[in-house]
Amino acid sequence: MTDDKTRGVDTILGAGSDFKGQINAKGSIRIDGRIEGNVSSEEGVIIGEKGVIKGNITAKAVVVSGKVTGNVHAAKRLEIMPTGQLQGDIHTPRLAIAEGVIFKGNCDMGFEKYEPDPKFDPTRKK
Repeated sequence: MTDDKTRGVDTILGAGSDFKGQINAKGSIRIDGRIEGNVSSEEGVIIGEKGVIKGNITAKAVVVSGKVTGNVHAAKRLEIMPTGQLQGDIHTPRLAIAEGVIFKGNCDMGFEKYEPDPKFDPTRKK
């Protein structure tokens, strides 16, 4: 049986589960248990409200509703939901942080890669 929380998710670590070590996946991962170690996915990582990760996360997209202690590298987007807690540095081009979130760390949204439009001249008068 598939519900809205698990639709499109390839791997699930259920509530009450504990895992120590590194997880690497090609598809999306949903974590409702506890992980001590790094998590990487070629797609997405979803941390449920009861999910806890002590380690770094690397994925295309990351959604945090639980607790993360570690750095997050989201190649496309990071979303921290109202129940989310993140202690660590963020590197992502798109970031959404809900009201009520606990976040302690630095955020890098990739401005060093910004290249201005060569046709745009702010000194030019119309």
